[in-house]
Amino acid sequence: MTEKIRSKNFSLAILAAILLLLNIVTINIFELEVNRIVRIVSILIIFSYFLYHKGYFQSIIFVIFIIIAVRDILLIQYENPDYKTITFLLTILLYATLISLNIRKINLSRSTPVIVVFIVCMIAINAFNVYYLSDVIENGLDNNLQYILFFVQGAVLILLGFIGFLYNERYSGKTPLIYLYMCFSFIMADLSGLAAYYFKVDFAYFPERCFYILAVVLLANYAENLNNIDSIGLKKVEKDYLL
Repeated sequence: MTEKIRSKNFSLAILAAILLLLNIVTINIFELEVNRIVRIVSILIIFSYFLYHKGYFQSIIFVIFIIIAVRDILLIQYENPDYKTITFLLTILLYATLISLNIRKINLSRSTPVIVVFIVCMIAINAFNVYYLSDVIENGLDNNLQYILFFVQGAVLILLGFIGFLYNERYSGKTPLIYLYMCFSFIMADLSGLAAYYFKVDFAYFPERCFYILAVVLLANYAENLNNIDSIGLKKVEKDYLL
């Protein structure tokens, strides 16, 4: 069983390296539309890997992959106002679904005052940053609904980061750590994409794509790790305190 798990992890790592290299090369050579097509092809390849190794469709991870795939298809025509609005909605749904994976496992009543204060401060700082940058962002949006969805997406993204942090602090083991890395990668991809598209920082497309591919690979790894835990009867060991 251990050798089989290592073999799957190794094959996933090789796949991730190939897709990262492919995306870096295409970003460096081709125009934005071609890069978006390569992005969705990469996601579909990882999705196929997930289906091949998991072998079932009735899973919340499967739903998450569907959301990601549909959103990335719409991103090809992101400049279309209707597609842009739907993309905002799907991104919010994606982050909310990722949050739902583990939010019930976190007992916030056991959080220390330090963590509560930390969370409140981080939310306030990020809210200020979003508001400060909103004038620049508004120029790239088409209507007030997209403007509202932009703020909602930022709030849900912040919450995703905290859930990843708290879940990793609440439980020990590989699974919470993978989830934390996945959340961090989605956050960095989102922020890099913001800089690349709205602030015209072309170099930011490289970290955006790398973090995004890594996030989806970690999602597949997270699903596989959950499957391994179920198959060999392991249980996560709950920590006594968050800090």
